[in-house]
Amino acid sequence: MSFVDELNPEQREAVLHRDGPLLILAGAGSGKTRVICYRLAYLIGNGHADASQVLAVTFTNKAAEEMRGRVEKLLGSQRSNLWISTFHSFCARLLRREAPQIGLTRDFVIYDSVDQLSAIRQAMKSLNIDEKLTPPRTMLSRISYAKNQLENANDIREAGLTFADEQLARVYERYAHTLVQSNALDFDDLLLRTVTLFDTSADARARYSERFRFVMVDEYQDTNRPQYLLVRHLTATHRNICVVGDPDQSIYKWRGADLRNILDFETDFPETKVVRLERNYRSTQVILDAASEIISRNTNRKAKRLWTDREGGALIICHRAHDELAEADFIVTKLRAALLADISTVAVLYRTNALSRSIEDALIREGMSYKIVGGVRFYERKEVKDALAYLKLLLNPDDDVSLRRVINVPPRGIGKGVMEGLEHVALQPGHNTPLLNIGQETQPNSSSLWSKVIRVTNEPLLPTRATSAVKRFQEMMTSLTASISEKSASEALAAALDQTSYLETLRKDGSEESENRLSNLMELVSAARDYEVREADASLGGFVDQLSLLSQADEEEGSRDAPIWLMTIHAAKGLEFPLVVIAGMEDGLFPHARALDSDEDLEEERRLCYVGMTRAQSQLMLTGAARRRVFGEYHNTDPSRFFLEIPSHLAEVVEPILPQTIYGSATANSHRQSTRKRRRWSESDEAPPTLYDDASEDQSYGGISPGARVSHATFGVGTVVRIEPMPTDAKIIVRFDTVGEKKLFARFADLKAL
Repeated sequence: MSFVDELNPEQREAVLHRDGPLLILAGAGSGKTRVICYRLAYLIGNGHADASQVLAVTFTNKAAEEMRGRVEKLLGSQRSNLWISTFHSFCARLLRREAPQIGLTRDFVIYDSVDQLSAIRQAMKSLNIDEKLTPPRTMLSRISYAKNQLENANDIREAGLTFADEQLARVYERYAHTLVQSNALDFDDLLLRTVTLFDTSADARARYSERFRFVMVDEYQDTNRPQYLLVRHLTATHRNICVVGDPDQSIYKWRGADLRNILDFETDFPETKVVRLERNYRSTQVILDAASEIISRNTNRKAKRLWTDREGGALIICHRAHDELAEADFIVTKLRAALLADISTVAVLYRTNALSRSIEDALIREGMSYKIVGGVRFYERKEVKDALAYLKLLLNPDDDVSLRRVINVPPRGIGKGVMEGLEHVALQPGHNTPLLNIGQETQPNSSSLWSKVIRVTNEPLLPTRATSAVKRFQEMMTSLTASISEKSASEALAAALDQTSYLETLRKDGSEESENRLSNLMELVSAARDYEVREADASLGGFVDQLSLLSQADEEEGSRDAPIWLMTIHAAKGLEFPLVVIAGMEDGLFPHARALDSDEDLEEERRLCYVGMTRAQSQLMLTGAARRRVFGEYHNTDPSRFFLEIPSHLAEVVEPILPQTIYGSATANSHRQSTRKRRRWSESDEAPPTLYDDASEDQSYGGISPGARVSHATFGVGTVVRIEPMPTDAKIIVRFDTVGEKKLFARFADLKAL
């Protein structure tokens, strides 16, 4: 077993431990996967156990396959009898053999997420529960959470205080009945039924505990209650249990992960041997010291201190910009510099998906390729597309594609059957259909769906219930049109989201998914306000055009292999990058507002910050904004308390400076530059002053004069028609080849001379 010599002393100690419980506290970047694989190879290759007697469980199929490949490489041969899998795969395999003992047949089916949603919808339909009030996906999520807490429908009913709890219990009962009738299990049932098997069958419990003489569990800090019970049953006889994890990286409480499982391991197994893997192979000492200082403030943890041979390292850059636009500008400038310095991949992390919008806009303006990991680009998100469809429909009621998209979003009783009836409505020649009247200059299309909507509201062409639903939609759109006729783009968008009940539906749902969608829509309204500030002749139509163009830019090829990765910190778990930027470092954003009143939740936010920081190998940047738009209106922010917890000797605070001119002259691009001085942010710091002083009287900006050919990130190539000086800025009027004439504020236009 010469490969053991490749390990550091702590790793070797963990690998060579054979009998009895073992807790491996594996810090970020400490080589935990290597230890698991080497320990498996040692136990099998050294003759302590046959491959079929060792069980290793983890959380993803990808991780399981990686482990299998590494173990087989170490052993020098393929082993078909290796039990390396996810919890769910292990349970499915075991239940195929033992199903009759718990009233199942061996040919039971496993319901995937689509099957589960279908069963939930059927249960709700049979109970006359309106999907508009409680979306099926939310109901399924609540049932899954209850299962992970080992709660059945009666438990929910007995503990419940509201009508919603009783409703949940009824759906849970009907859903469970459907699974039994179908001889089916969902993913949660695979765990629960296996635990039930071991609870009720002493024979099965003894056989499998004796069969698997050594059990190893990866990412133990992420296990839930059923997984915990499963592990206890499997190791009851021999107690040869090895768990690998890090309480400081437990960030999945919302999925049911129970931090107590790893914190109480030594209580459950008093004879436990503890090995701490504190040597980090990923990050510099500066990054590790800063992350360790932040996480040390948590009380629910196992103490450890990460160290590395990479002493020193670049200081952590901390930047608190004037607003989110300046923050995005700063980030993009730093990313460009990093890529020019031959850094292969950089990552921008954020607490919630809504924070990607301003950064995506800045990257698009700069023509820099990027990809969203574990999510959808901002302008491709469903709720953003829905909002855009409403605006398009207000501008052009003959837009059948947009009408089809939103006529039943949120649900308003216009389902597939009603739409089929509406599609088949015939219109008489010369039928006159009124426009929605937001300044359209074209004549109505008498064959459009909107024309049919108008007709069925005046004539009994559909069943009464369908007619009423269509009429409510028509009246809502007509009323909305009248109310926004004099409003700005941001005001019109906010009114549309409000009067269509889109926001109300998401608020009533209350799920984490709905909260994320709400955040994205609030960010979209802020994007409309940013557009109004940037564009001299802003209009609702112009904003819709810009959204459409940005959406098209998002779909361009080449972003799949982009060097810039954008993702939430949750999605970054397990990854590493030479340069990491964590954006939105403000109290209320990160840590999240929901966590500020709970010590337990605040500790999870701090763990999330620790995870984000330790993704960085060589360079780490933390950014925030002194003010940020919320639903289009600016609100001052406080710096994240995590900012303040970084020791001053580890941080380099980069502050914005005030340029003397907007465009052109020696300080032409100084709004993208910064002065640097080391000091620590304090609670008394004031927000940076306005970033821009009076404009120069020079009518040539950055070498751009009337007649010049220029390019714009959104509108493409055009010709400068004229430049109009203003007290604090200048308007540049450009006739673009594709979208016609646009008036742009010089300081935001970012035009490039060709």
